[in-house]
Amino acid sequence: MSEADTLLALLDGFHITDRALVRTRERARSNADGQAASALRKEMRRYFGGVERESASHLSSLDAKLEELYQRQYNLQAERGVAERRLLGARKVLAALEGGVMEKAP
Repeated sequence: MSEADTLLALLDGFHITDRALVRTRERARSNADGQAASALRKEMRRYFGGVERESASHLSSLDAKLEELYQRQYNLQAERGVAERRLLGARKVLAALEGGVMEKAP
């Protein structure tokens, strides 16, 4: 298997709409010389270099959003715990008032 065939097999795993890469891919398919493989390698490096940078930036952005979400969830859980304790305390007092405990005390 030639270098061009190997590169083409890798490239065929992706849906490519980039016109320059599509043209270079077609030239490499019809022309199996070293020059076509070199041009294909160059175009693939350009295209996938951009994909790599964009994907890394997107992942970084998503990680930051997830970190913010986790922090908000942690804060809301803590706030919920406080509200739950206040509710239980208020219910205890109301139950004591309903039971007449406060009326019997001197």
